[in-house]
Amino acid sequence: MTIVSDALASVDSFLPGLADKLSANSFIDNESEQSQVINWFKLSGGCKLMVKRSYGGRELTPWQGVLVQLGLGIYSPSLAIGAGMHQFSIATLQEMAKTSHGLESLLLEAIAKNDLLVSSAFSEGNTARSILQSQIVAKPSGKGFLITGTKKPCSLAHDMDLLTASVRVEPSDGEPYFAVALIHKENDGVNVEPFWNASFLKASQSEAVHLDEVYVPHSMMVNVDEQSAYHAHISGFVWFELLTSASYLGMVYGLVEQADNHKRLSLEDKAAAYIKLDSSALALKAIAYDMNNQTQDTLAQVLACRYQLQEVLAQVMTQIIEKVGGINYIGNAYFSSIAQTIHAFNFHPPAKHSMLTPLASYYDNKPLIMV
Repeated sequence: MTIVSDALASVDSFLPGLADKLSANSFIDNESEQSQVINWFKLSGGCKLMVKRSYGGRELTPWQGVLVQLGLGIYSPSLAIGAGMHQFSIATLQEMAKTSHGLESLLLEAIAKNDLLVSSAFSEGNTARSILQSQIVAKPSGKGFLITGTKKPCSLAHDMDLLTASVRVEPSDGEPYFAVALIHKENDGVNVEPFWNASFLKASQSEAVHLDEVYVPHSMMVNVDEQSAYHAHISGFVWFELLTSASYLGMVYGLVEQADNHKRLSLEDKAAAYIKLDSSALALKAIAYDMNNQTQDTLAQVLACRYQLQEVLAQVMTQIIEKVGGINYIGNAYFSSIAQTIHAFNFHPPAKHSMLTPLASYYDNKPLIMV
């Protein structure tokens, strides 16, 4: 079985009925602002795929998760991005649950039982600033906190049930500290506003989520010491890079398939593209099979795979689009949309240019510092 066949079979197996719904609609309808792809993912059991069995989930292996993301990327780029954000949020919560015996476990059980969709407002890092520093602020108020800040873009903004947010707690006395807030979308002060003006990935619901003095009780705040927080961020970034890379790789697999269906590729063209894409998939497979204990080494490796994949996907996409030809590019919205979408891979954090110096230090056997 080829990697593409395995990916499509994984979607059929783990998300029953989803492929039929996606195939019954046009690509443009699935990618539109009014699309139902996120809701279909939820209804097909997608929310519990990566949740551990001990919490009531399916507990897919990392490689199975990668295969599902590859398949979703083939069917619907927007869905792949949105689903990847949910799975990244689940992975981060489960990492935090390893060192805590509080709310995370109950929340994971609720997610699996009720098919709750989780979005993320974790800090993504800024140049010369620690990734532990969040621009979302929590201030004590009564038996809880008032949380203010903005996450943009925030995928799943409309259909999410819960938002997990890294926050900077500023007590009235004492030093600020890091925590994670678990926020219900229906809470007062949670507002979604338009942000995504690009013509592609509209169905990923990547809008601006504003938190305006949102009250969160103590029971929905998880205090994390700096060491545990840093490890949770490292683990989260490993998962984020792995799943995001798989999503964009799936999109280009889909592009090759569509070009082949339009009779635009020779046997040699198709084989040359698949050699490059399969090699990249096997690199992700190596990472996926080494996910038991995410360390700085794991992060460096997945970043290397991701940055190399950026170049491979851009190269394959350009070559395939040339074979597709100008008339198909102009007349078929799929091809022009995919070409634009692939470029968005470069903008996911952390950007390559921001990590070259930290990676160079890592290759000199120094600690890898996220920026």
